[in-house]
Amino acid sequence: MIKNNKIEYTSQEYLEFKDLTEEIEQQVKETKIQNGYVLVYSCHTTLAICVNEKEKGIVKDFKSLMDKMIPRDIYYCHNDLTVRTENLVCQSAKSDCLNGHSHCTHMLMPNSEMIPIIEGKMALGTWQRIFAIELDCERKRTVIVQISGE
Repeated sequence: MIKNNKIEYTSQEYLEFKDLTEEIEQQVKETKIQNGYVLVYSCHTTLAICVNEKEKGIVKDFKSLMDKMIPRDIYYCHNDLTVRTENLVCQSAKSDCLNGHSHCTHMLMPNSEMIPIIEGKMALGTWQRIFAIELDCERKRTVIVQISGE
């Protein structure tokens, strides 16, 4: 059996950690699948999916690391509309397109996670949670949750 679901929401800010774990657990429970997997997939090039601990210190450390690794205030070709010629859907709202740092960050992060289902439950570790991490700004987001098994 394969069951496809979506989680739709609006993110609030850059580097927001949205905990999806409980909603996905409920979706797994409703399928009654005992053994299989859950695929959690971001439909966006500036939204990462990550399994990690839910702890304020980790979020703070991650934000600090991203500021050092991929600063938002340096030159990105993606933001230079005198150079960039592709994917200019939002050219009239130029500020929405100026997110080179977001795309670069996403290339270093996972777009999806796959979690085993064993005896009807996701096999997450004691402290593990499933997060959607916003790499841009407030946006409408869609995450696909595909549950497969028997």
